[in-house]
Amino acid sequence: MKRFVKFALGLSLLAMLTGCEHPYARLSTLQDPKYPVASASKIALPDSINLPTVDLATRLAGEDLKAQLQALGYHLTPAAEADFQLGFNVSDKDEPVTYDVTIPTMSTVTGVAGDRLVSGTVVSNQVVPHTHMVGTTQLEVTLRRTQEPPVEVWHGRISAETSQAEKYRTTFFRALLEHLGETVNGAAQLDSDQTKP
Repeated sequence: MKRFVKFALGLSLLAMLTGCEHPYARLSTLQDPKYPVASASKIALPDSINLPTVDLATRLAGEDLKAQLQALGYHLTPAAEADFQLGFNVSDKDEPVTYDVTIPTMSTVTGVAGDRLVSGTVVSNQVVPHTHMVGTTQLEVTLRRTQEPPVEVWHGRISAETSQAEKYRTTFFRALLEHLGETVNGAAQLDSDQTKP
C-alpha cells in the first residue's frame, strides 16, 4: 500500500512539474437533421478566396480549410457538381475576461483579555474580481445546399485567444471541421487532436 501511495504522489508531483494547463477553444455547431452531411458529400469552396482583391488572412484561411477538409476525407468539387457550398469568416476582436485575484490584506485587531487591553495584526486574503481585455480569433463556417431548397444546413464556430489560434492554427481549423454535419457544444484542446464536445 505504501508503494502505491508513493507512486501516486510521484505521478502527481510530475504532473505539477510538467504543467497540466492546455490551451482550449470554445466550440459550437448546429446541424439541420433534415439534410445530413455525409463524408462522401461533395463540397465547393468559395471562388472568392482566389481573387486578387481578397486579403492575405482570408486567402490563407481558405487554404487551411481546403487542406483540413481534404485531410478529413471530404470531396472538394466545383460548385456546379457540389452538394454543399461552404462559406467562412475569420474575425478578430477584444473580449473582456474576468477572473478572481487573491490579494493579501492586513488588519489590526484590538480587544480585552481579562482585565488587559490586547491588540494584534491579522493577515488574511481577499478575493477581488479582475477584468482585462483579451484578443480572440473566431472562425465561422457554414454549409448551404446547392440543390433546392438552397438553405443553410450546418453552422459552426470556434474561438480562442488569438495567440493560441495562431500557434495551433492547424488544430484550430481542424477541431471545427471534425464536427462538420454534427451538433456539438463544448471545448477543443488545441495542443492535441482530441476535442471535448
